[in-house]
Amino acid sequence: MTAEERPLRLLLVEDNAGDARLIQEELKEVAAERFRVQHVERMIQAEKCVTESAPDVVLLDLSLPDGHGLGNISRLLQAGPSVPLVVLTGTDDERLAVQAVHQGAQDYLVKGQVTGPLLVRALRYAIERKRVEEGLKREEAQRQTAVFREQFLAILGHDLRNPLQAISGNAGLLLRYGGLAEPQRKAVNRISISADRMARMINDVLDFTRARLGGGYPVMRARVNLHDVLRQVVEELEVAHAQRNFELSLSGNGWGEWDADSIAQAASNLVGNAVQYSPEDTPVAVVVRDEGEGIRVEVHNQGTPIPEERLPHVFDPFVRGAEGAHNKARTGLGLGLYITHEIVRAHGGTLRVTSTATEGTRFWMSLPRAAPKGGPAS
Repeated sequence: MTAEERPLRLLLVEDNAGDARLIQEELKEVAAERFRVQHVERMIQAEKCVTESAPDVVLLDLSLPDGHGLGNISRLLQAGPSVPLVVLTGTDDERLAVQAVHQGAQDYLVKGQVTGPLLVRALRYAIERKRVEEGLKREEAQRQTAVFREQFLAILGHDLRNPLQAISGNAGLLLRYGGLAEPQRKAVNRISISADRMARMINDVLDFTRARLGGGYPVMRARVNLHDVLRQVVEELEVAHAQRNFELSLSGNGWGEWDADSIAQAASNLVGNAVQYSPEDTPVAVVVRDEGEGIRVEVHNQGTPIPEERLPHVFDPFVRGAEGAHNKARTGLGLGLYITHEIVRAHGGTLRVTSTATEGTRFWMSLPRAAPKGGPAS
């Protein structure tokens, strides 16, 4: 039975047994098979039912032993904000009806004037009106999210990055042409390093925001050779970490359709992560080889393994990997692996990890050579 075919669950909140019986009889005459009625006599019972079972619609008496007047509406909507609500009262008062709608009710019925067809129409109208209201709320929430995203990205991409670039650029000029004494040179060098680290953090937050709020990581595919991309990534890290030993192994056919910049970023995140979480006297191995119809990029390092309980969450945002003496000075927001995962996913690939004390830590990206049919848009 589909959702449209099943009986609608009506919660009838009415302390007068005669009125409750009359309403149920009216429903039986015109729509017995379309409603399944649950009857309670107290507000406290109604609140519990709404919270626990979320009925399709509520028919609420405004005069109950433990609740009276319009306050019953707010109490019930606090328990179940998305539940459609029709008010039932013995007073034919248009002012009260308007107030009830303003409080959040979808419709208003007067005891003694309720017929079966009128009751069914009011209940169905309440359900549809609530559905429309919830849809409008979702649309407004999405609109506000889009506005927030654009404002947030503008602040990060322009208002923060511009002055940071000025700091980094002027620090570089001072280091090159400033004629600084050694203590001054060390201080300016620290400023330059900190500015670069802040720039990386801003870029990570920008990528995180685009992926989380923008519906995925955007990629622009072009025909590239992944071997060339990985060579450049490793060469850049060799310059930044001259004391480390990098082992690059390339085999097979490196050609495919990828976003070279984002794949380079993903690979750099994995190799940089391996450098950060392994002892300085151990090598970092990068292997690129054919895998079925695609290609596999594997990064391996030795050192303290990622704790087993963290492995299922290692690609979540703001999660760090292993702890150890060699990575006390690590920096960043814990977004690198999350961003890498989103980049690989946007290419229709998979990202995996194994980590043990004996085998070390191994991350690998499996990438199809072209966009899969029906996969993420380029």
